[in-house]
Amino acid sequence: MIETLTYASHTAHLDPMTGEGLLVLPRVADDIDLGGMVSLHAADWDHVIGDLSRRGWQPSEDDDGDLVHIGTTADGRPVIGLYGRQPVTSLPSVDQAAEAWRDLLAVAQVVTE
Repeated sequence: MIETLTYASHTAHLDPMTGEGLLVLPRVADDIDLGGMVSLHAADWDHVIGDLSRRGWQPSEDDDGDLVHIGTTADGRPVIGLYGRQPVTSLPSVDQAAEAWRDLLAVAQVVTE
């Protein structure tokens, strides 16, 4: 079962069973400068990452330490990968992982090419 967490400008979709997750980021064009050195999206990012960390989730990184870009939603928002540090099933079957991935992509409305 997919759990969805909605923040001010980000949305996380999590599968606690397999530890797979997606974070839908806001469009850059929708950002608002709050004055000073912070923007609405930057402030929300800090809150989101802190909250997800407390829940046992963090952004997926590639071998170079960069965020793993999964794709884009139907409305043009970028999507990155998340992983749960303590999934319910530590070694999900290939079928379980594939089903979780399909469900996550569908609920996040990621456009597949």
